[in-house]
Amino acid sequence: MSSARLAVVAIWMVSVGAAAAIDMLPLKQGIYVPVGRACKGASNAEMVNYWGGKSSIGVAQASCTIKKMTHQGTTYTITDVCKDNQSGDAIEGGPTVLKIASPTQFSMAGTSYRYCGLKPQW
Repeated sequence: MSSARLAVVAIWMVSVGAAAAIDMLPLKQGIYVPVGRACKGASNAEMVNYWGGKSSIGVAQASCTIKKMTHQGTTYTITDVCKDNQSGDAIEGGPTVLKIASPTQFSMAGTSYRYCGLKPQW
């Protein structure tokens, strides 16, 4: 097989694998803000995000990956590993409990969040 053809096959296999990645949480991918808060103008401190696959609920300053997850009904308990986006340092945290009401709404740590789209609205 020629190297050009081999490269095309490799790219196709990677794209098929990426498309087949399964989201670990039954949430729509994107930005979420607290219920009652307008999407437009929400601060980074108020926004959380979910990007699908093995990503966990993240914030503007950190990226998190699910390492372990259990669920019973609509309650999901996640153990994740997070790192600071600027320094790359690990961020310690305990298990996170999510109560998922729908693909666009969940609660976590006493706050209910709703979906706002794929990009922050300034």
